[in-house]
Amino acid sequence: MKKILYVTASCLSKNTSANMSHNGYIEGLLENSHEVDIIMANDSWGSTDNKLKKYAKANYYEFNSVSIADKLRMRFRGAIKFAVQNSIVGKKSSNEDISIQSDPRITMNQRIRKSLKSIFYFLFKPDPIYPLSACWLQNASKFHSKKEYDLVISNSSPTASHKLVSLLISKNRIKYRKWIQIWEDPWYHDLYGGHSDYIEKEEHHLLQVGQEIYYVSPLTLHYQQIYFPDCADKMHFIPLPFLKFSQDKVDIEDSDMSFGYFGDYYSQTRNLIPFYEALKEMNFQGYIYGDSDLDIQNYGKIKVSGRVTLDVLEKIQDRTSVLVHLCNLRGGQIPGKVYHYSATHKPILFILDGTEEEKKIIKDFFEKFNRYYFCDNNKTDIANAMCKITSAGNINYPIVDAFKPENVVKTLLNL
Repeated sequence: MKKILYVTASCLSKNTSANMSHNGYIEGLLENSHEVDIIMANDSWGSTDNKLKKYAKANYYEFNSVSIADKLRMRFRGAIKFAVQNSIVGKKSSNEDISIQSDPRITMNQRIRKSLKSIFYFLFKPDPIYPLSACWLQNASKFHSKKEYDLVISNSSPTASHKLVSLLISKNRIKYRKWIQIWEDPWYHDLYGGHSDYIEKEEHHLLQVGQEIYYVSPLTLHYQQIYFPDCADKMHFIPLPFLKFSQDKVDIEDSDMSFGYFGDYYSQTRNLIPFYEALKEMNFQGYIYGDSDLDIQNYGKIKVSGRVTLDVLEKIQDRTSVLVHLCNLRGGQIPGKVYHYSATHKPILFILDGTEEEKKIIKDFFEKFNRYYFCDNNKTDIANAMCKITSAGNINYPIVDAFKPENVVKTLLNL
């Protein structure tokens, strides 16, 4: 049994894809009978989800992550958002054949957020590198333990997780034998871009001080080794552990065949339009649940909604025949949903996107599990894959053992 300190700058009870994976790592550590201490943010930012509960066998150390300035900024932004939403009326009917365009409410909110960000930076002059985590870093850096940890694991996002460990080490507040960094996304070269040179320098520094570095996409690993060649030898790939909540049932019938996409789909990161159009053409039941800047609305058998709690999402997924995974437009980062879907017995429609090289590397990795129906991100390919799944009928698809928390952690500790 090892003594392990697990560090994340998020509140583990918040409903995010990243937190599902974070909890998966903790579950895997406990399943391998390790003693686990956890440093995390408290629940003062946003709402928690009762499906993401604390593990009784772990020790939690929570630190406040929200300053007074943060609270004022969030309240002001929330008030503006409410005013914008209530000023826009006249939605189209659910069965009207609509064109897909940017949602004016979200476009307006983006402009407001940009303006508020400028005002916030002018008034409060936050940390240019960790603007949302400065308060947490200040509080959590007071952590002190007399234990000697066999292993320290810092897990981003947020990236402040890695920064905290470097601070605790520099202040001699922890004793440890080994430090592993897990980066679920790169930082400077992430999909969203627009980062300053300060970010690149800070990321490089964190990579240099870490002993081992893990990425959750083989493509991200490939790119990061190119961007930071002096750290390439200590970089590795590890899959995300899934977090399983419910027992699923496979029930494939032409009459009630349904396809569900559950995740955000902002236009700058993912192109959901071909899937939406394929659903309309094939007249299948469809569920699209997630936040976006696109004004995609209910149509025929297609139900569209924003993000919901895990309790609600679980009920929708339970009655969904096929789970849909959509790759990003570029960059090789893998949305974590596909790992969690691999904990079910349902068929998984795996929509590839990006460059031909990126699609090949991603497909080569996942294809070996003989678990997914692959297609390119265009309406014709997606419709053809839908027909293949329907023709296959009721199959009890296997859970991918390699992504079980216990096995991911075993791999992590043995590498």
